[in-house]
Amino acid sequence: MSGTTGRVGAGAALAGGLAALAGSALLPFHAGGGLGEWIAALFFVAGLALALASVELASRAPRTPGERVGLRSWVALGAAGFVIGGAGLIGDVVERPIVAAEIAGVAAVAAWWVTVGRALRAGSAARFGAFTLVLAALALGALALQLAWSAPAGAVPARFAYALWGPWGVGLGIALIRHRTPFHAR
Repeated sequence: MSGTTGRVGAGAALAGGLAALAGSALLPFHAGGGLGEWIAALFFVAGLALALASVELASRAPRTPGERVGLRSWVALGAAGFVIGGAGLIGDVVERPIVAAEIAGVAAVAAWWVTVGRALRAGSAARFGAFTLVLAALALGALALQLAWSAPAGAVPARFAYALWGPWGVGLGIALIRHRTPFHAR
C-alpha cells in the first residue's frame, strides 16, 4: 500500500468527521427552521468522505481469506449507508423525504460499525474498535427509538445517529494516521 493511499483515507476520514461535527453543532439552529440546507450539505459531504474512508479502512484488512472477506463484504453496505444518510437529509430539506432509505442507511452504518469494531478488537487500533462498537450500539439505540417512539411529523429519531458520524470520522482518521495496519496480524 502506498503512503498516498493512506493519507487520502485518513484525510477523508478527518474531513468527513469534521463536516459531521460542524453539521451536528449547527443542529440547534435548525430547530427554529433555519440553516437546513447548510446542515444537510455538511452531512452529505461527510457521508461521501466517510464512505471513501471506509473503503480505505477495508483495503487495509488482513490478507487472510476469512477476515478479508468479512470486512470487505460489509464495506459496500457501510459506504452506501453514509451516502444514503447524507442524501436523505438533502431530500428532507427540499421536501422530498426518503425516510425509509435513511433508516436503512442508519442500519447499514451500524452494521458496518459492528463489523469494523469486531475486526479491530485485537489489533493495534483496539481502542478505536471498542469506540466503534459503542457508536454502533448508540446508532442501534436510535433505530430502536425510531420504532418505539410515535414521533411527530417530520421528526425521524433515527437521524440522531448522524451526530455519531463526526466522532467516528475523526477517530478513524487518527487511527489511520497512527497505524499503518490497524488490524491484528495473525
